[in-house]
Amino acid sequence: MKDYGYRFPAVSLGYIAEQNPSPEKFHNHIHDSFEILYVARGKGRYNIEGNTYAMRPGSLILVSPYVYHFVDIDPGAPYERYIINFYPSQMAEIARILDSFDLKEGSLFYTAASVSPMLSSVFEKIEQLASIPKAHQAAYAQLILSEILILLSTADTTKAEESEALGARVIKYLNTHIERDLSLDKIAGHFFVSKYYLCRAFKQYNGISIHGYLTQKRVMYAKQLMESGETASGAAYRVGFGDYSAFYRACLKVTGRSPLALQKKEESKDG
Repeated sequence: MKDYGYRFPAVSLGYIAEQNPSPEKFHNHIHDSFEILYVARGKGRYNIEGNTYAMRPGSLILVSPYVYHFVDIDPGAPYERYIINFYPSQMAEIARILDSFDLKEGSLFYTAASVSPMLSSVFEKIEQLASIPKAHQAAYAQLILSEILILLSTADTTKAEESEALGARVIKYLNTHIERDLSLDKIAGHFFVSKYYLCRAFKQYNGISIHGYLTQKRVMYAKQLMESGETASGAAYRVGFGDYSAFYRACLKVTGRSPLALQKKEESKDG
């Protein structure tokens, strides 16, 4: 396995290559940064909020913050990818470029045919960061990101593969009712299936239980609300937690921090 990476306050860039990738390593997740994943080699599918995309060499996905996603990798093919996570709020020029993207669905997918050789070659510049003086590495990292986004802004995107699978329909239903009381009985009743069938179909398609998904989404949604000035208790109520203690435990589990610590960190970031 070969890998290298660079982390700065506003952007992190990395490369990983595996000859025999293990599917168990690729966990479903949600984070508060934008993410670009470019696949140089590999096969499988992307799953983003129930939407699926065929992952092939040369394909690329741009994912917004707070969007649930994971890679369902084919272990029979080598997997080589570049990953960039970034916070436009801390980079004015990047934010201006990103304004031209239509991200209302939460993600954009580009096939290998729409990713130009020029764009592909920009990712290879990440390795050059090792030869850049440390004082200038962060600026060079932002330059790489700017070039990638500018070239992506003129590339054609592809829609997700339409799926009538129950797991895909349920995750979309959860997202539109995230603030409501969503018991398994209510969800199963809405789709006219048993709770057992509902839970099995959801986890098989999305790689996570319904409870696990709702917990992650609600905590990250609450984090967004707190960043906008909502109190921790107010955010917990708005996203559907029955009481603050349940929110407290969920916040620790998902983020590793208490709601108060999370809020203080966001306040210090803004300051």
